[in-house]
Amino acid sequence: MPMNPYLKQYKKTQIETTPKEQILLMLYDGAVRFLHQAKAGFAEKNIEKIHNNLVRVQNIITEFETSLDLETGGDFAKNLFALYEFMNRQLVKANMKKDEAALDVVIKHMTELRDTWREAVKKFKAEGNSLTETDMDKYNSSSSTKVYQDDDDDDDDEDDDEDNIGEYI
Repeated sequence: MPMNPYLKQYKKTQIETTPKEQILLMLYDGAVRFLHQAKAGFAEKNIEKIHNNLVRVQNIITEFETSLDLETGGDFAKNLFALYEFMNRQLVKANMKKDEAALDVVIKHMTELRDTWREAVKKFKAEGNSLTETDMDKYNSSSSTKVYQDDDDDDDDEDDDEDNIGEYI
């Protein structure tokens, strides 16, 4: 069943008006949620659930990689890119070889990254700062951030957009 067009427009507007640092946290929360759903797929021996959720995480990681400005970001951006590449390789291994240990490594790193970014944004805002679009563009090579939305309603109920969206600052 296709998504209600009004709900789709609401979500699009919500994304377009959300501060970029919050979108970053939303993407990290989504990645962690999809990783845990893939982990549940291993427990259920549900190959499709594993595959679909790992691909979603890979899409998010690809967005993170493409938004990095490796020149302006220096060693920090290069190291972050290398970590994203490592996690992507682990996700491929987890998906192709059904290697749950590789998935666990990515869950650990992605959760730590999410928690670190959340704390950094909290601290930055607590100091009275806010990131404008211009400020964010200094750190990103692309001026727009894509948010991967799944319009496929064939997934299980725990993947509903309204569930587990995460905590935001």
